[in-house]
Amino acid sequence: MIKFLEKVKDNCLAGAALLIPLYVFYEILKRVWGFFEKYGEKTAHLLGFDVIFGRIATDVFGGVILLLLLYFSGYMVRWAYLKQFSDWLDSKLILFFPGYEKNKKIAEANLLKKKGVKPPQYPPVLLKQGDYWQPAYLIEEEPTGKVVVFVPNAPAKDQGQIFVVETHFIKKLSETSTANLDTSVKSLGKGILNFK
Repeated sequence: MIKFLEKVKDNCLAGAALLIPLYVFYEILKRVWGFFEKYGEKTAHLLGFDVIFGRIATDVFGGVILLLLLYFSGYMVRWAYLKQFSDWLDSKLILFFPGYEKNKKIAEANLLKKKGVKPPQYPPVLLKQGDYWQPAYLIEEEPTGKVVVFVPNAPAKDQGQIFVVETHFIKKLSETSTANLDTSVKSLGKGILNFK
């Protein structure tokens, strides 16, 4: 009976961990849409569309205003000071919304795929740390004998630590692709023993 109650408690906590961020996202989305809906209603009333189309005009004009704002924001981000503001806002959102950075990176990767731009491919290496080897990505290599490597924190391949080490501390995996290392990191190291 105690094990059953423990499982019920664990499931309830896991459910809360899933639902709370979804609820917060829903509330934020609701407030953002409410803001644009308010101005959509004013615009529809100003142009007289609310008399003809009713409530639908409010939603349509709210959506149009939102799309226009997104479109022109794309131009504004190219200006340096607005880019700095955007970066500052990103840093604040990362602090207050768990999972924001991960979801942002996923969205950016999807946008790059749609544009046909491939993300940079960093060659896989093994980094010697004490008596063991750790899988990593070779980010930069200098003729002075120093290299920059990124060691991912499994299962997230884009979160981890950066090290600057001497070349003799790494072993290049010339027969292994970046995609294979990505897959292995996501599966907590499965398949790494076959890398060459």
